[in-house]
Amino acid sequence: MQARFRRGQKKSLEEANQMLQMQAWQEVERARQGQRDAESKLSSLEAEVQKMRVEMAAMKRDAEHYSHQSHYLTPKPMFYGFFKEEKC
Repeated sequence: MQARFRRGQKKSLEEANQMLQMQAWQEVERARQGQRDAESKLSSLEAEVQKMRVEMAAMKRDAEHYSHQSHYLTPKPMFYGFFKEEKC
């Protein structure tokens, strides 16, 4: 009778141990999936930041180019000094 009871206890302990191991492995898998998701999100954000850097560099080049161009293209008054009073 006691042997049967001990076997029953041993079996229930083994089942409990197996259940704990399964839960631990599931938790490990959830953690790994979470890490993969976080790495994927980080990669996407890094790509987006790089794209923004490239766009900003292009905008800066364009701004410098147009700044230099506008210096040369700024219209100068054609009759500058034409209406100044002349001293005799």
